[in-house]
Amino acid sequence: MYLKALFRFNLLSFILLLIFIGGCSASISKSTNNYRTNQNYISRYLVPNQLPAPQSINSLQLYRRGSVNNPPIIELGSSQKLVLAFDELTDLSGQFRITFTHHDKDWNPSNIPQDWYLDDMQELILGGGSKNQLSDPDYFHYSISFPNQQLSFLISGNYMLHVTDFNSGTRLFSLPFFVAEREGEITSWVETDYNAGARFEALDRPFSEFEYPEFIEFPEFDLSFKFVQNRFWGDAKQSENYDFSEEGRTQFHLSRENAFPANFDFIGLNLNTFTQNNSKIIEWRPDLEPPLAVLREDVLNFTSDPNTGWGSSFGNPKTSNDARYANVRFRFEDGGQFSANQGVYLVGDFNQWLLSEKNKLEYNESSGYWETTSLIKEGSYTYKYAIRNGATGIDDLILSDSITRQQQEYTSFVYFQDPDYRYHRLLRVQTFRSTRN
Repeated sequence: MYLKALFRFNLLSFILLLIFIGGCSASISKSTNNYRTNQNYISRYLVPNQLPAPQSINSLQLYRRGSVNNPPIIELGSSQKLVLAFDELTDLSGQFRITFTHHDKDWNPSNIPQDWYLDDMQELILGGGSKNQLSDPDYFHYSISFPNQQLSFLISGNYMLHVTDFNSGTRLFSLPFFVAEREGEITSWVETDYNAGARFEALDRPFSEFEYPEFIEFPEFDLSFKFVQNRFWGDAKQSENYDFSEEGRTQFHLSRENAFPANFDFIGLNLNTFTQNNSKIIEWRPDLEPPLAVLREDVLNFTSDPNTGWGSSFGNPKTSNDARYANVRFRFEDGGQFSANQGVYLVGDFNQWLLSEKNKLEYNESSGYWETTSLIKEGSYTYKYAIRNGATGIDDLILSDSITRQQQEYTSFVYFQDPDYRYHRLLRVQTFRSTRN
């Protein structure tokens, strides 16, 4: 077996040398480096090198066709499709170029030619759009599904789509998604350690058992495993504990030191109608441009809902042509626990869970509330309040309403480092939930 592994290594080195001499690596570098970003955006959702949407792009959605609550995961070679939808706030119809890059398990560019992972045209053009029937502000809604007759995926793995303005060439935003195989069998579950966190909260440790296929000769070296909580792809955790003692089978899980918080909760926001009759709205100003909706105040330790029906990274904005946008004013009462220097931020599925200055709350001394305004479309959403944790971190648990266990969604990923072509295949994905209290 040692001689076989050595032969495979030497053969691989020779293939890579031929690729380098042929000038392939220069073209690869050109195709991937254009999508790198050096700016550090703070969000549990954003993966490395992902570009969040600008203010002109709203109501982003990316899901597996069939339900807007489906995660952006499809099976390789199946009839499953992904749906990309978004609004551009403008009074003129636009046109967009959609390109794709392949990445390793840590979201570094795979550095393989596009011909290896994309078939046919290798990009999509999206134009036209449907104009809203109401103004203030004007917007066009765009939607496209893929794979389609113009483009299909040849290998599994982590992918990123990039949307660029067709005329100016300006890169607008990017979104991660996954193409998985159905190799092997997987079973997953969650074990909870109570009072184990730094604030005595419960911690979740997801476990998975994977029966790997026969073509995997060196599972200890070629397999790796990750877990994601609540579809926060940018906060994936790699399993440090795994057991290969039984032939053809492995079990992997997170350590107690690397466990997920079991008390992660959300505040539900029902904005299916912008009227004074909406129980969440205490003031509605349709005379303003855009209209203004003032929400009832959120009070620390009295507002959040475990929201066990949650299941979307983007919320559920309405897609009808008469759906309206409004400036939505959030008001948060912290009981005097935080200072203006510390800062409180609004993060939610309507802003890609992004901690940024435009989502920072300002303290209103006259009302006693922290306040901020965000432009949001009619629909249903979830959100939280967070503070900055150091220069590059976010603490979205310190303002949670509960230290007790809530139901969480987890996704288990099994990656295989292909020994011949040197990219990460995504062999298996499973989405599962912790049990309710």
